[in-house]
Amino acid sequence: MKIWHFSPRSVPFALLVYCVISFGILIPWLGFYWDDWPSIYYLHVLGPKGFIEAFSVDRPTLGWLFMLTSAIFGQSTLAWQIFGLATRWLSSLALWWTLRELWPQHPRQAAWTAFLFAAYPGFLQQYIAVTYSHTWLVLAAFFVSLGTMLWAVRDPRRFWPLMTVSWALSTFCMFTDEYFFGLELLRPVFLWLALKPKLDSSALRLRQTLARWLPYVAIIAVFLLWRLFLHESPRGQVQIFDKLRDNPIAAVQELMENVLHDSFDSSLRAWGQVLDIARWTQDSRGPALLYASVVVFVIVLASIYLWRLHLADPPGAPAEPAHRWALPAILIGLLGLLAGGIPFWVTNLPIDLRFPWDRFTLAMNLGASLLLAGLLEGLVRRRTANFIILAVLLGLAAGMHVQLANIYRREWNSQKAFFWQLVWRAPALKPGTMILSAELPFTYYSDNSLTAPLNWTYAPQQSSQKLNYLFYNIESRLGGKLSGFQKGQTINEPYRAMSFSGSTSQAIAIYYSPPGCVKVVDPAIDARTPQKPLYFSQVLSLSDLSLILPEAESPASPPAQYFGSEPEYDWCYYFEKADIARHAGDWQEVVRLGKQAFSLNTRLYEVNATELLPYIEGYAQMGDWQRARELTTEADKLTFRMQRILCDTWGRISQRANLTAEGQQTVEQVRLRLKCAP
Repeated sequence: MKIWHFSPRSVPFALLVYCVISFGILIPWLGFYWDDWPSIYYLHVLGPKGFIEAFSVDRPTLGWLFMLTSAIFGQSTLAWQIFGLATRWLSSLALWWTLRELWPQHPRQAAWTAFLFAAYPGFLQQYIAVTYSHTWLVLAAFFVSLGTMLWAVRDPRRFWPLMTVSWALSTFCMFTDEYFFGLELLRPVFLWLALKPKLDSSALRLRQTLARWLPYVAIIAVFLLWRLFLHESPRGQVQIFDKLRDNPIAAVQELMENVLHDSFDSSLRAWGQVLDIARWTQDSRGPALLYASVVVFVIVLASIYLWRLHLADPPGAPAEPAHRWALPAILIGLLGLLAGGIPFWVTNLPIDLRFPWDRFTLAMNLGASLLLAGLLEGLVRRRTANFIILAVLLGLAAGMHVQLANIYRREWNSQKAFFWQLVWRAPALKPGTMILSAELPFTYYSDNSLTAPLNWTYAPQQSSQKLNYLFYNIESRLGGKLSGFQKGQTINEPYRAMSFSGSTSQAIAIYYSPPGCVKVVDPAIDARTPQKPLYFSQVLSLSDLSLILPEAESPASPPAQYFGSEPEYDWCYYFEKADIARHAGDWQEVVRLGKQAFSLNTRLYEVNATELLPYIEGYAQMGDWQRARELTTEADKLTFRMQRILCDTWGRISQRANLTAEGQQTVEQVRLRLKCAP
C-alpha cells in the first residue's frame, strides 16, 4: 500500500490552517485597539478619501492603500480582524514562494521557515488589525518583489516583465512603510545565490549581481532623497550622524550594543517567550485550558504534517549534508537581523518585546525565522527529532497567540465598560471639553486612541475636521503641550486630518481602576481621596464639573455597533448615577439608587471604598443615621487611610441645616471614632 504524504503544494493550505488556529479562534470577540480607532474614526467622518489627507504628513502612499481597503472592509471589527489574519497568511505565503525560488531544491526548508515566520512570537500586536493588516500587506509585497526578481534571473524569457513588477513593488514598499527599508540590503545576496547555478566564475557572478541590483540602488537613492531632504515627516529622524559627529567612540559603542541586544531579543529571546509556559497558564481555568488544548492539538497536527511533508523532497534532490543549506540560512538570517534593524537604529528607536515597541520586530522576523530554521537543520541531525522540535515550537507559539487574543478580548470588554460608565456619569459634555487622566488601565490604548470613540460617543453627528473633545493622558503629555497644571493653557492638538483646539480651563479629570468604577474628580470633595493616581492633587483644580450636562435631552451613548446596547445595570451604574445626584444635592435620589445598588449583593465596592461615600452622605442627609454609620465603619475597614475623606464627608453632614439631636449625636460619635480634627 502506498504511504500517503503531503507535497510542497500543500504548504499554502497548511499555513492557512495554522494561522486560523493561532489567530482566528477569538476573532468574533475582538475589537479596535490603539491606532485602529483613529483610522476607523477618519473613515466614519471623512470617508475613504479622508485617508489621503490623513497620511499625507508621513506616509502618503499608505493613505491610498487605506482608501482602497477601507472601502472594502468598512467599519466592521470582524472584517478587519479577518483581513489582519489573511494578510499575515499572505505574507507567510509570499515568503515561502520566494524561498522556493531561491532554493528550489530545498522545499522542506522553505516550508519550515515560512511556518516559523507565520508563528513568530516577537510581534504581539496582531490584533491591532486595521493598522497591521497594511503592514503585513507591504511585507508580502516586498517578498513578492524579491521572488519576481529571482524568477526573472532564472527565466530570461520573462526577464523584463518580471523585473518591472519587482521594481514597482520595491518602490511601493519603500514609499509606503519605511519599516522594511533595511531588508533591501538582502537583494544582492539573493541575486548572488540565484546566479550561482548559471555562472561558475565568481567575478562574472559579482558583475551580474551588481548590474541587476543597480536599479534597486537607484530606487533606494530616490527614497532617501525624498525621505531625508524633500519631505518633512513627524516620524523618527535620523540621529546616528549627529551622534557620530559629537562623540564617535560613544556612538559606535552604543550602536554595537543596540545591534547585539536587539538582534538577540528579536530572534532567540523572542522565541524563548513561547517556552515560558507558566506565563501563559497563570490565567483562570478556562483560558488556561484553551491554551493547553491549542498547544496539544497543533503539536499533534504539525508533527503528522511535517513527518509526511519531509517525504516529499523532490526526486533526485541532492543528498547534501544539512550544513550545506543550514549555513547559508544562518548567515542570511543574521544578515537579515542586521538589515532589518537599520531603520530603527539610525533613528534611535527602541526595538523591544514589550508594547508598543515590539512592532519594530516585524522587520526582524525574516532574519529570525531563517536563523532558527538554519539552526534546527544544522544542529539537529536526526530528521525525526528535527521536525518534532519544530512542531513543539509551533504548538507553543499557537497557544501563546491564543492567550494574547484573550488578553485583547478582555481589554476590549474593559474599554466598553469604561465608555458606558463614562456616559452614565456624564450624559453630555459641553463641546471643547478635555478629559484629563493618568494611570490608564489599558495596555493597547492611548489617549490618542481614546479620543476617537470619545468624539464618536459625544458628537455622533460629527462631520467636520474639528474635534469637539480630547482625551489627554497626563503622564505622556506633561512637559509637552501640557506644560503644567495652570488654567488657561491653550491646547492645539493635531489629529492627522483632524484637530482639537481647547484650553485647560475647560477640562474634567477622571480616573479608572477596574474593577473599580470610573470616577469623575470633584474638587469640592475629593481632595483627600486615598490611593490617588498620579498627578491627582495637581489636576484637582482643573476639573470643572459644570462641563457635564446631566439633564441633556439626548444623552450620549457609545456607538452601538462596537459597544452594544446598554448593559444590565450593575454596581457601577448606580454609583455613577448616585454621584450625579450627590453633586446636584438630590439626596432622595441617592438613597433610592443606594437601595437598588446594595440589593445586588455584589460588594464590588470592596475594591474601592470611596464608592460608598455618596451613599453615606445620602443616608445621613435623609436621616437614616444607622445606615450611614454602618457604611462609614465598613468603608474605614476596607481601604487604608479612609479616615481623612470620611472626616470631610461627615464635616459636610454636620453643616446640614436643622440637624436633629440624633443626627448631632451621630456626627459627634462618628467623628470621634475616626479621630477627625475639631
